[in-house]
Amino acid sequence: MNVLLAPPMRELDLDVAGSDPLDAARDAPRLPALNRAGDTTGLDRLARSWTDRVPSRVHDAVTAGAALRDLGFVLASLERHGVDYRSVPGAEETLLRLGALTDEVPRDSVYTYALRNPENAVRSFTELPEEALFIREVRTAGTALRPAVDALLEALAVPVDDPALAELLDEATRGFSVFAQSLLSVKRNITPETFSGELRPYFPPMTVGGQVLYAPGGAQMTPLLVDIVLIRPEPGDPQEEWYEQYLRENVPYLPAAYRAAGERARHHRPLLPRLVDEAVRHSPGHGTVARTLTGLRALMRELLRFRLPHLRLAKANMNIRPDGSLGSGGYTTDSLDHLAELTLARGRLLSGAPTGDTTRR
Repeated sequence: MNVLLAPPMRELDLDVAGSDPLDAARDAPRLPALNRAGDTTGLDRLARSWTDRVPSRVHDAVTAGAALRDLGFVLASLERHGVDYRSVPGAEETLLRLGALTDEVPRDSVYTYALRNPENAVRSFTELPEEALFIREVRTAGTALRPAVDALLEALAVPVDDPALAELLDEATRGFSVFAQSLLSVKRNITPETFSGELRPYFPPMTVGGQVLYAPGGAQMTPLLVDIVLIRPEPGDPQEEWYEQYLRENVPYLPAAYRAAGERARHHRPLLPRLVDEAVRHSPGHGTVARTLTGLRALMRELLRFRLPHLRLAKANMNIRPDGSLGSGGYTTDSLDHLAELTLARGRLLSGAPTGDTTRR
């Protein structure tokens, strides 16, 4: 499990961010004004222009990823204003081709919306400063979790009494600390009224190739992979059936390298329960084991520092939406309740683990 994902993922995201095969940077600044005016004729014209450029200008995964990003903005804008994106000639077929080239879902995702959105020519639906902040914070959070994921994947095969484990957990904790801080920044600076009323309408589900695909959303981000590695339910756990369905619905939205890593991780026990079980077989005063458990507790604190505010933020948004509304990922807050319960249950399991001297020996 020691294949590093952070460097190639960073390179891919930067390459896609720097690619503009559709010359979209020239016209993308018009998108917020078209949306503000509800100018579906202008949006349709822009969508047709960009779609027509794909056959001659897109030839590999990088250019396809950039095209998915830019088409995602304009096609979702049409949907937001009540126009079926499939009214654009060739749009659906184009999305399917782009998805095949990227080996990712054939529409925009949280990765195209933020991590592959060029900082020097940002694409956005609106001119709202809150959307600009949202894109920045999602990018910051996603970038911070890359080394955290690598550290946790490497830790999967490391025994609880290995001195290297504490540093791997510290690395993961540092990444999640940044991730949690980004979420808190979103919570402080974007009101539920602004998010639900002004931004959320630009994240509609879209049917592509007969399949309903959901818009960029938190369930697509790398905490999904962290959960698989760290705390996923084991066979016989009460939440196993729900969680397996949750994975089937969300893993396809991960980039290909993360999907493969998640599959490899499932050949190992989840890290937290495995380390707790190994720890009880050591004497309480075992210094290396105690340091490992201390690091694991710090990581779980950061995971909860992200998960519980995320749940509260989602509920605050749902409270001002019509009954039956779904998040951009196609969920009510029930899924976040399940994830919070799973995280808290794993925290309780860890709280029962032995404690001991954490000084170096």
